[in-house]
Amino acid sequence: MPEIEGNNYEESADECHCRLKTTNESLLEDGINVSYSFDLKTEESREFLNSSLLKSEGNARAHPNFNDVDRGWAWVVLAGSFGTFCLMGATQFSAGIVHMILLDKYDSGVSLASVAGAVHVSIISIAAPISTFVLERFSCRVAIVTSGCLFFLGYLGTAFAPNIECVIFTYGIVAGFGGALGYTANMVLVGYYFQKKRNIAMGIAVSGAGFGICVLSQLMLYIHTQYGSFGFFLIMSGIFAQSIVFGMVAKPSQLEIYTKARRRELAIANNSDSDTFDVCNHAKAYLTVLSNKAVLFLSLGMFKFCLATYLIYMHFPHYVVEMGFSPSVAANFLSLSGILTVAGRILTGSFASVKCVREDILYCLPMFVLGFMTILYPYISSTFAGNLTYTVFLGLLYGNAYVLTASVSVRYTGIVNLAKAIGVQYFFAGLGALIGPVIAGIIIDAGGLFDEAFFTASAFLLLAGVVSGMATFVSQPNSQEIEIEETEFNKKTSTPL
Repeated sequence: MPEIEGNNYEESADECHCRLKTTNESLLEDGINVSYSFDLKTEESREFLNSSLLKSEGNARAHPNFNDVDRGWAWVVLAGSFGTFCLMGATQFSAGIVHMILLDKYDSGVSLASVAGAVHVSIISIAAPISTFVLERFSCRVAIVTSGCLFFLGYLGTAFAPNIECVIFTYGIVAGFGGALGYTANMVLVGYYFQKKRNIAMGIAVSGAGFGICVLSQLMLYIHTQYGSFGFFLIMSGIFAQSIVFGMVAKPSQLEIYTKARRRELAIANNSDSDTFDVCNHAKAYLTVLSNKAVLFLSLGMFKFCLATYLIYMHFPHYVVEMGFSPSVAANFLSLSGILTVAGRILTGSFASVKCVREDILYCLPMFVLGFMTILYPYISSTFAGNLTYTVFLGLLYGNAYVLTASVSVRYTGIVNLAKAIGVQYFFAGLGALIGPVIAGIIIDAGGLFDEAFFTASAFLLLAGVVSGMATFVSQPNSQEIEIEETEFNKKTSTPL
């Protein structure tokens, strides 16, 4: 912590005392007792301030109350997070269904209708830093509830949109930002409520995306068949508004309160107002996190991984049809991948909870396996068994990286910077999601085959595994996080439920 220099303080003692008193009251709300009153113009007072801040920081580390972590209400929050991820899975991977509905409703070109879906899907990840800003400035609960409100407004506005240009704004941007707020906040929320069981909890939470792909995609087709395009968007606005309900159960955990208090302490130590979050300071904070070599390599790996997987999911159904199978068979393969994604994510979380299993290896290994299977896929895609085999591997291995994102990130950044680390990685993921399908389209429009698009995807998957694995070799685990894991939480292991 930097010391406080006398020449940095030109304000009067009364002004400083008033400012510090206000800060003290904020810290007391979070259970951290910091009390001091002095004249900053004297050397003794400045030394006392330095020692007081150091002491308060030490108390915050040594005496946090984490008795709601891994137990009790944490499981209710996990159920709400699972429900939110169900909606996230439906809105991300059923964009093709919405695309067909938009083509049916509006007399516009395919490319213009595709823009709405592309913006919607990519902005969910690209806008992750904005989600991080909201959840750090307020809380995960506020971010998730706001997500539900934006989903509701986005789909409701699309029901009344007179043209495709309005849809790009309502569905693409408004609902897309709703997805961004909810997705990142739920990832961080599970990290705040679970420590020893973080991996299995994250596996259960993100498996909701697979459940949403499987169930809600079929429900969306049924709703459109029964009620038409207007009724579809109207009903979907109500369904996605359930994120508001899921968000309301996500009250801040004591670990989240502790983390917020630590950020305030650090802001005081650096002579800044902890309640001021301007764009410049927020950008600087992200650049600081990105300067962590491990986070940089994880972000580049996530970019390549999402570029490949979104390319695959965008063109997989069409490719199956090109191989001579019916569209219903292609849809069934997609639903099967959703079911297997649920199983794969839960299994990943379970394996990662075993002490002898290294999280960094488990994070990268599925990328390599899926990459090699994608190389083989064009050679076996002409048979039903070949498509089924690839679907099994795709479903089981696709979402494993998301299960371990929080656990791998927190080891290198600490819990205080977890939200920013996830926000940075998802920003890169969104860029990959936006670029991947475009690359495939360029290859095919230039006279290439789907085989070449899948070979490109396999190359990026292998590169993603290599780049992500390098994070282990370029950075050491965060010592503060290790201290918390080995000391603070272990003190609570004997606390009854």
